[in-house]
Amino acid sequence: MNWNQPDIWIVISYLILMFALSLWHRRFSSANLENFFLGGRKIPGWLNGISYTAALVSPDAATGYGGLAIVTGSFISWWYLSRFGLALFLGGVLFAVFWRRLNLFTSLEFYDLRFPAKPAAAMRLWIAIRTSLIAMPAWTGITLLAAYKIMGPAFGITKEETMYLVVPISFLFVFFSGYKGVVMSNLIQMVIFFVGTITLAWLTLNHFGGPQAMTATLNQAFGTTHPEILQMVPPLNHDVFPIAAGMAWLFGQSIGYGGDAAPMGGAMEGQRILSTRTPAEALTMYVVTAISMFVLLLLVTLPSISAAVLYPELRASGADRELVYGRLMKDMLPVGAMGLLVAAMMAATMSTVGDNLNFGSQVLVSDIYRRWFVRSASEKHYLLIGKIGMLIILSLAMAVVFNVTIITDVAIVMLQLSAAELPANWAQWWWWRFNGPARVAASFGGAGIFCIVVLGPKLLLWSGFSSAQKLILPWYWQTILVMGLTTLLWIAVALLTKPDPDQLLNNFYQRAKPLGFWKPFRKLNKNVLLKKAELQPIFRGIGIAVIGFAATCLLISGLTEAWFGRYNWAMAELIGAVILFIAFKKTSSAYLDFLSARLEDDPQHINQNT
Repeated sequence: MNWNQPDIWIVISYLILMFALSLWHRRFSSANLENFFLGGRKIPGWLNGISYTAALVSPDAATGYGGLAIVTGSFISWWYLSRFGLALFLGGVLFAVFWRRLNLFTSLEFYDLRFPAKPAAAMRLWIAIRTSLIAMPAWTGITLLAAYKIMGPAFGITKEETMYLVVPISFLFVFFSGYKGVVMSNLIQMVIFFVGTITLAWLTLNHFGGPQAMTATLNQAFGTTHPEILQMVPPLNHDVFPIAAGMAWLFGQSIGYGGDAAPMGGAMEGQRILSTRTPAEALTMYVVTAISMFVLLLLVTLPSISAAVLYPELRASGADRELVYGRLMKDMLPVGAMGLLVAAMMAATMSTVGDNLNFGSQVLVSDIYRRWFVRSASEKHYLLIGKIGMLIILSLAMAVVFNVTIITDVAIVMLQLSAAELPANWAQWWWWRFNGPARVAASFGGAGIFCIVVLGPKLLLWSGFSSAQKLILPWYWQTILVMGLTTLLWIAVALLTKPDPDQLLNNFYQRAKPLGFWKPFRKLNKNVLLKKAELQPIFRGIGIAVIGFAATCLLISGLTEAWFGRYNWAMAELIGAVILFIAFKKTSSAYLDFLSARLEDDPQHINQNT
């Protein structure tokens, strides 16, 4: 390793700070399970939003999205806006209030409330296993792999050396501090990450002589061969990310989002929602997450687009393009700034690893160990098992680190599998006829359809059937096909099997007061004021979510235009973003008032807001 003294001391100081912070929160976190896993349910919404961003924006964002940016261009923002943007606003507007009202320990307990014993047990066990032993190890593993892809090129260190540097402190931190310590440290880590990434972005601009000079250089290098590098909208035809891929992400990741707070896509909304102080702050968490996450992703992708001039070989087919951000760090950062950005990447790594281990072990303890093996042990016993669970998840993650090469390949597969059952997540809230067999069909049948559509042709090709190549669709069409076939499957199963018991459904309706098609149970509970509001609140909520999404898109687009020196467009889009954010705040506040009144059975307030 070729480290300078200032860089070394910056990194060491950061590690000491994080370890001290973990010890500071040790007493609080060790008091009981709610403190360790939910921060005592006293975390402000804005802080949970920053923490959620820390869990989602890690070194794999710099490597994965940076690698995509160098082979796409200005339209890279479509990749993450279509994947997360509308989905986060839908989850926040339509479901945050309902999830927080249920006041569960883990969101998987929902299945015991909503479905009969056997399908509920099957679903809770399956989702607990796939969350704690598949999804969390996978996302933790690619985060650690991303840390190597950044620090390897920057310092010339091996994968093993990177793991020795990052893994022990990440594990010890969450081991001692619990969820509250993770959330508090995430705030510090995100500040460091923001300062580090904006420093590299600024130095990259200076290297080219400013935005307009950089744009001219890119146009000179790629204007005739790849003019799309300066386009704001994905082209119809592109080897990596055509506009069809953006549409597939948008619909494939948004329809159904929010109905399950622990999807395979790696999100931990349930822990964030259930740890907030109020339902309104749960929505705040989603909004803060969306804005802070997309700004940080913009900061790591814009310099990577410009790096196409510096490292054109990384645009070649088969090249490991995910090394681009580490190479930028090595070439652009002076002494001291290198240590700052390495500390930033370590901070982002610790944020994601800590969140994944804490959330995964919470599910492992509550939904597997306590649910199926030891039902009546002490709090200290379950805390110990939770910490052992962290070690198990981390061990599985290390297997991913040493067996995966391209990070985005893992991300795409995980998100395709998650998308298969997403529409069912809305149905379980909004349609009383969606029963236990349909829920099982959506989850297990969706996984089976995924294997047939995505893995089947590859297996045939591997077995020697060369004609199977025609069956291998682009990943974005695979996503839509799997999603559509799974939806047809669970609809058919729901209609061909008996409804769930009335008493079970009525108990769920009384506790959750869901929107949508619950007419028999509204009548049973004499909620006559809601007779005409069966679908209207859903469409209203979707409309509000679209306003928030559009505001965020204009914000990111405006900042991108400014990066390339197109200041008139930038100003117009940023002004539009401000106007839409104001509209979102007013409409979402009124909508939350309506939902809160509805949940509390306040007829006068319901009438006013309807």
